[in-house]
Amino acid sequence: MIAAASDFEACGVADLDRDGDLDVVCGDAWYEAPTWTRRRIGLVRSVGGYRVDFADVPMDVDGDGWTDVVSCSWHDRGVFWRRNPGVTGGEWKMRVVDRPGNMETAIGADVDGDGRLDFLPNTVESMVWYSLEDEGLVRHLISPDRGGHGVGTGDVDGDGDDDVLGPEGWFEAPDDARDGEWRFHDEWSLGGAGISIIVHDFDEDGLADVFWGMGHDYGLFWLKQGRDDAGNRTWKRRLVDDSWSQAHGLVLVDLDRDGTPEVVTGKRRHAHNGKDPGGEDELLVCTYRFDPKESVFRKTTLARGGDVGAGHYPVVVDLDGDGDLDVVLPGKSGLHLLRRRGRPTP
Repeated sequence: MIAAASDFEACGVADLDRDGDLDVVCGDAWYEAPTWTRRRIGLVRSVGGYRVDFADVPMDVDGDGWTDVVSCSWHDRGVFWRRNPGVTGGEWKMRVVDRPGNMETAIGADVDGDGRLDFLPNTVESMVWYSLEDEGLVRHLISPDRGGHGVGTGDVDGDGDDDVLGPEGWFEAPDDARDGEWRFHDEWSLGGAGISIIVHDFDEDGLADVFWGMGHDYGLFWLKQGRDDAGNRTWKRRLVDDSWSQAHGLVLVDLDRDGTPEVVTGKRRHAHNGKDPGGEDELLVCTYRFDPKESVFRKTTLARGGDVGAGHYPVVVDLDGDGDLDVVLPGKSGLHLLRRRGRPTP
């Protein structure tokens, strides 16, 4: 347990005080490692059972050497950042970047392939992203009207460039991701997907597949990419698990460091204040690993029952520097940390 009283659904991990240890930021506070001492950031409003803080992506926005926090909100329809005051301490001043519309959450991703982290919000009315420039965060438009619940990045077509995925199809990355035209491919309908929509060649046939969970309903699924007789892309939808609901945050990572990545995810508590299908079911955090022999995903449970859920988006990182990956989990039932202690049980 990092903070039992926290009801924020997003978090981030970075060395916020430049002491060499990774700290955790979550909503109105950051927690100083290694004792998780709470340090105030500033007031964050509550609206209708939600905090107006739907992402916490660490980025040094103003280039002063101190890591700031970039966020977004559904209610204010805005992208904004909070400035790390550094050695002077005090409240982190908030600055609005843009108001692109309602946003479910956001992820940090290298959209343009320049090696620097960008800010990719899940904007339901459009598709935009923000690069980090000398002057701060700069908006780039992918589509003015094709958004929806769910977003992700990955190389769908195998050309070496990361594309951007939405619930109704994917945008092919142009040669110039900042100023070029993103071509839309209307090739699937995922429904209300979680964040992120994952791209990976799970069955190792040379074609990237797609994995996602339903953010406000039961079910996790994958799309197997194939080719028809004419060489056109095909997609076969297959069920992964329909035993639990509200899978919002999904992370693809080699959690056990054996060379094969797993999908780390879990149930968000009260995504629609308990009104979704399964909204009052017990919380769950788990991983899914593809079994190539049976062509199915195998689930491993990391936590079940109690107060540990996955919030908007879990963070997987070696938090304590012991060589094992840990999982930081925000949510309306507290801010939790899962540390690896031996092998998890099925």
